[in-house]
Amino acid sequence: MFEPSQGIFTVDELNVIRDAHVEWCASRSIEPSSPLGQETVKLIMEAYQGGTTEREALVMKCESFATRREEHVRLGAPAIDSIEPEPGK
Repeated sequence: MFEPSQGIFTVDELNVIRDAHVEWCASRSIEPSSPLGQETVKLIMEAYQGGTTEREALVMKCESFATRREEHVRLGAPAIDSIEPEPGK
């Protein structure tokens, strides 16, 4: 198990983290190295450090995160107008 005082993960722990990340990204058609993919792997690592060590539970944490994120997006909404800065400002 992860020991915070050591600051490192074992190979087995990294494999669980990687497998959860790859599985979740594939299920959502997200590139693992994309900004969202990177944000998600950070979430997985923090969850693992917090005691969630099973791949399935880590994937569910990702789903919960994605659901919360999607609540703030309304598909089909009109674009938000940009305000151009006035010249000289």
